[in-house]
Amino acid sequence: MTDTGHQTVREATLDVLRQLGLTTIFSNPSHSEMKLFEAWPDDEFRFVMGLQEASVVGMADGYAQATGEPSLVIINGGPGLANAMGSVYTAASAKTPMVILGGQQARKMLLGEPFLVAKDSTQLPKPYIKWAGEPARPQDVPAMIAQAYQIAKQAPQGPVFVSVPEDDWVRPADPNPVRIARVTSAVAPSDEALAEIAAALDGAERPGIVAGGPVDAQGARGALIELAEKLNARVWGAPVWNRGAFPENHPLFAGVLPPIPELISERLSAQHDVVVVFGGPAFTLFTAWDLFSTAPADLDRSPRPTLPDSVRFLHVTDDPQAAAATLADHSFVAPPGAVVKALVPRVTQRERVELAPVREPVAVPEPSTPLTQAYLFHLLSKELPDDAVLFEELPIARADFHEQIPLGADNGYFATASGALGFPFAGAVGYAIARPDRRAVVVVGEGSAQYTLHALWTAAQQNAPVTFVIPDNSGYLSLKYYLQDQKSWEKGYDLSGVDMAQLARGFGVRGERITTPEGLREALRDSLNAEGPVLLDVMVDDPGLFRL
Repeated sequence: MTDTGHQTVREATLDVLRQLGLTTIFSNPSHSEMKLFEAWPDDEFRFVMGLQEASVVGMADGYAQATGEPSLVIINGGPGLANAMGSVYTAASAKTPMVILGGQQARKMLLGEPFLVAKDSTQLPKPYIKWAGEPARPQDVPAMIAQAYQIAKQAPQGPVFVSVPEDDWVRPADPNPVRIARVTSAVAPSDEALAEIAAALDGAERPGIVAGGPVDAQGARGALIELAEKLNARVWGAPVWNRGAFPENHPLFAGVLPPIPELISERLSAQHDVVVVFGGPAFTLFTAWDLFSTAPADLDRSPRPTLPDSVRFLHVTDDPQAAAATLADHSFVAPPGAVVKALVPRVTQRERVELAPVREPVAVPEPSTPLTQAYLFHLLSKELPDDAVLFEELPIARADFHEQIPLGADNGYFATASGALGFPFAGAVGYAIARPDRRAVVVVGEGSAQYTLHALWTAAQQNAPVTFVIPDNSGYLSLKYYLQDQKSWEKGYDLSGVDMAQLARGFGVRGERITTPEGLREALRDSLNAEGPVLLDVMVDDPGLFRL
């Protein structure tokens, strides 16, 4: 309370956070947030400490994806936010709802160049943020946070940022309490849109579906299984699949599309005459086929990426910007999950005819020394709990992962939605904090693990049920195979000497290094049934050139 008996901005903000349900806070605080944390109410707020801001935002990302509600991050708004920008970029790409409070220097010091100042505070996170603001008056802080929360939560969801000068927290609050409005999404697919999509699917000889992460995020995975089975339609995972929307062990699952336009066109045109894309862009692309060549390049006269004219593409997304940039023939701006659910009763039941396989049979790998990552993943699949949630970041080994670990309907699957490394290692910890009833399993190479390594400490402090499995090939092999003259590039990818088990133990997590097949299965079984976090550093052979 102030001398006048009124609430402070800090006290009014805590009231707003309580009303919004933002009572779990992910933070790596600095000097500029200390006034907020004075006389902290530990009995009402859960404070999750992280050792570095990229890990903090990554954990908050995983937490929000577990709960489906915005998470809260409190970090310094200058260098702290700069440290976190790779994770902010990933959260924005995944459309994760998140409120980030950034500490700013005191207002009276902003005319100068104070230590830890956030210059142009609302500009730093742009364009990789949905909205950013700094209140014009101290008493506007609580209302701005409430506004930011509502913006983060509305489709298309995403992270938002509020910069708060340090001295605002101790100023008198507005005597009128903030009124928290109920904001309910009333966006629904129109009958006309549903009729057109249903007619296109019913009229197709060979219908196909591409499933993006929003289908799962909006609770429509079960409905998508019903829709695919009713249509007897193949389902493909969207390129750069960051969230599993369809079980990979289902007979109608055709695999994850490669993020290369030529290969997308080749695979879809060979199988379908109509394709409906539910969720995400159509399509996320990583590179073009010609860029795999190291030969001298000619003047670029090639057209921009296109899709084959022989296939009719329909695209459903709740992101107007993705709709505007679509490669599809017709894009519908509507919640993908709601559209999938509404289509199930509208389409006609087809005869269940077994479709010719589009994927080659997967060989069962054999034990060897050195171990192969395929054998590691094969054993892991045998020991996984039925409801385990997997977080994967394997730029060089995704094919082996998905071949050997065909995830079922009750498994969750998360990966980075952007090219920035580090989300799964931290995201799994945040997910486990939100859902301690499910085992989170991280499968990340030792190179990717370095980006949010600090999350291990938080996992230990929270006794989070996370199993970290590191297929350790001693290098950034996604870089190794880009250049033909590998020896001259060795310093750019060689990671020999990194001992992940020792690093884990240094952060308080039980770590074990495994170099031979003997005992691997038992180690996996033990780590998946442990009470808290465990890391297995499994030394594997070079997997060779990555497969799409």
